[in-house]
Amino acid sequence: MTQDPSPGRIDTGDAGTVTGTNTEPGYAMNVANGSYNWYRSAAIKARRYFRLTEALQLLLSAAIPVSAVISPENAQVPAVLGGVVVVITGLRAVFHWQDDYLRFSEARESVEAERRLYRTSSEPYDDPATRDQVLAASVTRIEQREMGTWVQLASARTESSGK
Repeated sequence: MTQDPSPGRIDTGDAGTVTGTNTEPGYAMNVANGSYNWYRSAAIKARRYFRLTEALQLLLSAAIPVSAVISPENAQVPAVLGGVVVVITGLRAVFHWQDDYLRFSEARESVEAERRLYRTSSEPYDDPATRDQVLAASVTRIEQREMGTWVQLASARTESSGK
């Protein structure tokens, strides 16, 4: 079970298609900026959780034998530390923060690449008549690709766990 990547997204229409009916100036760039900002903050959050659990797991694992040497007559401390390590390992297995970080970072950089092309009026954004529709469609494709990957991963995890 990983984080659902849809909160905070800007809806671009039915099934993610862009029909060109929204003629607001800047709408397409707002879609791109909203997507970029969501992926950026989600990637940062996932990276923080991954790094925190990685460091805690390492620190607590190393503390188990140290606590046994310091207080050999007290088995409670190593047992509690071991239990906490198991819980942290389980959380990492359930939430897949490292996978999320990589997926969100890839999507963020894909959106940024499209924004750069748009800002410089490079192909495929060199036609003023279609550039906004092309940008919104490109960002939608990136979001759909990332969401499709998330759905595949979540489905595979559900199937492998028997739920």
